[in-house]
Amino acid sequence: MRHLSRFTISLGLTCAFVMPAFADEPAAKNVILMISDGIGFNGWLAADYYQGKAGSQSYQIARPDGTEPRLYGQTHWSVNPVDENGNLVSDDEADQAAGVVEQYYDPTTRWNRFENTFLNDFAPVGQSYTSYTDSSSAATALYTGRKTVNGRINKDWKGEIDFVTIAQIANAQGRATGAVSTVQVSHATPGAVWSHAASRNSYADIFNDMVGSGLDVIMGAGHPDFDRSGRRLEDGAERDYKFVGGEETWTALTSEEGHNDFAFIEEKSDFEALAAGENLPRKVVGVMQSISTAQSDRSDLDADEANPSGMAFVENVPSLATMTQASLNVLNQNETGFFVMIEGGAVDWMGHANDMPRYIEEQIDFNLAVDAAIEWIEENSNWEETLLIVTSDHETGGIWGEGTYANGSGPAVADPSDKEAIEAARFDPTQDRFNDYLAVQDRGAGSMPGYQFSSGNHTNELVPLWAIGSGSQLFDEARRVDVRAAKLWGNDAAYDWDGSFIDNTSVFDVMNRVLSTDHLESRAGL
Repeated sequence: MRHLSRFTISLGLTCAFVMPAFADEPAAKNVILMISDGIGFNGWLAADYYQGKAGSQSYQIARPDGTEPRLYGQTHWSVNPVDENGNLVSDDEADQAAGVVEQYYDPTTRWNRFENTFLNDFAPVGQSYTSYTDSSSAATALYTGRKTVNGRINKDWKGEIDFVTIAQIANAQGRATGAVSTVQVSHATPGAVWSHAASRNSYADIFNDMVGSGLDVIMGAGHPDFDRSGRRLEDGAERDYKFVGGEETWTALTSEEGHNDFAFIEEKSDFEALAAGENLPRKVVGVMQSISTAQSDRSDLDADEANPSGMAFVENVPSLATMTQASLNVLNQNETGFFVMIEGGAVDWMGHANDMPRYIEEQIDFNLAVDAAIEWIEENSNWEETLLIVTSDHETGGIWGEGTYANGSGPAVADPSDKEAIEAARFDPTQDRFNDYLAVQDRGAGSMPGYQFSSGNHTNELVPLWAIGSGSQLFDEARRVDVRAAKLWGNDAAYDWDGSFIDNTSVFDVMNRVLSTDHLESRAGL
């Protein structure tokens, strides 16, 4: 094991301690973490341009009481398993690895080569996701402040040690907790709010952890009786129960007796009733009527030119804004306060598919949910007692402005339904010519921006983070600066941003500090 001195074995991952709080730090009663999965600065701008709201979304401007949002970039690297000689091994072989090496986002080298943030799309690297995170390791960092390898949920790189999540900390303090998403509720980002798993693919186990935990609100997709377009399956059709804990758990959850004191809802009208504050239960599981996502996977519906994709939306599932209002109303019944994670989960799915129209649809749905959260805060709480964080877990698709590179083998932008053309449009350093780093271009409200998808995978690009309310200034303590990124997306560009960025572990640190200030005794028992 003498070779291991060249890389880090533990990275501090083997202890799940809780950071101390200081008496003069700001305290928050409530923390709302909103994650648009798989979107960076360029993708965010693309949707903002389409809405005609670049720099003027509700979370990007001063609030009526004068509270100012703070904008940062965020890094999100994971750690990579290596053998005893320091050679990279695949994430699937992490159990046999001798240690791990850290990845970084380095602003002094990132801009040296266009493909630096997605090197593993190309040979000869040959190691999947060795320079960027997946959603499970990103969620682990966001919720626990600890780095791990891809595929793990709130566990160390060996898959042996559990990390304490911010939801568990809030629950131990007597706060309510919740996880809300537009994708399957046991998917990595919502599932990791509480669960611990050596593999993110253990959907049934993750869901059973969630309904057996201290969570008070669980909302998302994964309904076994419906298809991807919200159509009820015929009697006798094969059903997939893995996203909801297996058939036995599903039967218990939907029975008259219920399961673990959870009320169960599935109808759109039931979500809307909770959003209106009607007949609020103390605990609720809401599984919308779709097996996969709220909207992004829909097919064979009527045309609707008002939507970017030109297809009508599924009518029998709630919007993320509705679920946001519903979850906040339920959680707010706890007088001590709450923590909730609310995710626009399918932005990432459309980034993988390089489908910009549906990508924008999903991000607009997320933006409207943030609007709903801010409206709820200003009507039911205030910015002195609530911290709102709006961010992403990583970037997907390598989105850049039109003309960033000249494609040598196909179109710069392809029809999302043409898989071969999509593949050909992505960047290939052996065939394509890089021109310059260009932000996506504004073509006016209601029009597609100028863009190119350079990848079908996750990348290591910075993602934005807006923080508003109690404790938001604490992010300043961990910031670094990327001057080149500021020129693309800040300063005189669309966002008022100086290039300051933090690591995703700082999200946990700040949330923990603002929640823990007045709860030192309860934290001591964790």
